[in-house]
Order: sequence, then structure tokens, then C-alpha cells
Amino acid sequence: MSDLAERAASPDQDLDAAIEQARTALSAALRVPEPGGGPRQVTQARAHLAGLLYQRLTRASARLDHDDPAAVAAVRADRNEAIAVSSALLYELPSGGPAWRDVALMVGRLSYDRYRDAWPGAAQPDPDDLDAACDLLMRGVPSDESDERTALYLFQALRDRRRLLATRTDSDALVTWGRRLLSFPEAGGLGRGSLHNMLEAELLTRAESRGRAATWWIPRQRLAACHYRGRR
Repeated sequence: MSDLAERAASPDQDLDAAIEQARTALSAALRVPEPGGGPRQVTQARAHLAGLLYQRLTRASARLDHDDPAAVAAVRADRNEAIAVSSALLYELPSGGPAWRDVALMVGRLSYDRYRDAWPGAAQPDPDDLDAACDLLMRGVPSDESDERTALYLFQALRDRRRLLATRTDSDALVTWGRRLLSFPEAGGLGRGSLHNMLEAELLTRAESRGRAATWWIPRQRLAACHYRGRR
């Protein structure tokens, strides 16, 4: 292997080695905590391992060859481990604090990725993953502070859960996060027109189910068109 190839491979090799060391450290902390370490030492070891796994997962997913079964299996294994380690971490961090919210967002995104896994050989979608995604993402960030990526994850996860089980709470949240997503120029990559249509359809469906008009948000020209079609 040339020097250039060795240098190109070293970042991944260093990350692999760091993950193995972090796994060993967590195992040791769980088995025999150091004097004065206790639960805090375990929490720190979990946080370190979770961060490294997420970093490797992000790198591997960006360049994944979907036709390579071994590569897909490795990414799935990292994702499963990252979810398990991070989920345990949520029980150890102060609920609602900044660190807890960061981990909640990570677990929420990973849970939704696992739910909608479209790679070859994927298992059946687990509704528990969808519930975890919706609940943790909503608890992890308030609507007025969300970034575009988080808003997109939340909108898609809520949309999928609403298709399985329609509730007023999810319907309200879907509209809220959809409107938040519309505040970004690219609307999370969905397209402003497409997202607008999805929100309008949701509001009309809600109005029809309750026998009320949802005119508070539907654009005036579209409402006029609806009225015209109704008179015909």
C-alpha cells in the first residue's frame, strides 16, 4: 500500500481503534468501577462510546454501497449498538438537561432511520422505533429552536405514525412541525409546494372528520377553488 493510501485509511482505522478502546473502558467501568468513579464513570464511558459510534455510523452511511451486504450489516450493527448505548445513557443523565436533549435527538434520529431502513435485507419496521423517534425528538428540542434536519425528521416520523394510528395530538404536532419546516428555504428537501400540499391535505382531512372548515390556513385562492367545485 502506498503512503498516500495509508494516510487515507488511517482516520477510519484510528476511529475503529478508539471504539474498541471505548468498549473496553465501558465494560471495565460496569464490571469494576474505579474508586471514586461510580455511576459517573459509567455515564462518561457510555457517552464517549456513543459519540464515537455515531461518528463512524455517519461516515459509513454517507459512502455506503447498498449492494455490499457486509457493509450494510456493519452499519446496522453500529446503529443498533449506538441506540442501545445511548438509550441507557438517557436514564443516567439529568432529564431535560442540555446533555439529555442532545442524546435524545441522536436516539430519535437513529430510531427513525432504523424504522425506515430501506437497505436490502431490512427487518420489518418496528412501531416501537417510530414511537421512540417521535417522542424523543419532540422532547429533545422545542419548535422555536429546531434546525432544518430535526424538523424534517420530526415531520416525517409524525407523518408515518399518523398513518398507523391517527390521533389529535400527532395531527397538531404534524402541522406545527410542517409549518416550522416551511420556514426553511428548501423545506428539508421536500419542496415547499409539496410540503404545503401535504399540510393542506392534513388540515382538510381533520376538518372533514370533525365537520368543521379549516379556513384559517388554507390559501385564499385554493379555498375559492374548493368553493367553486362545491357549487358544481
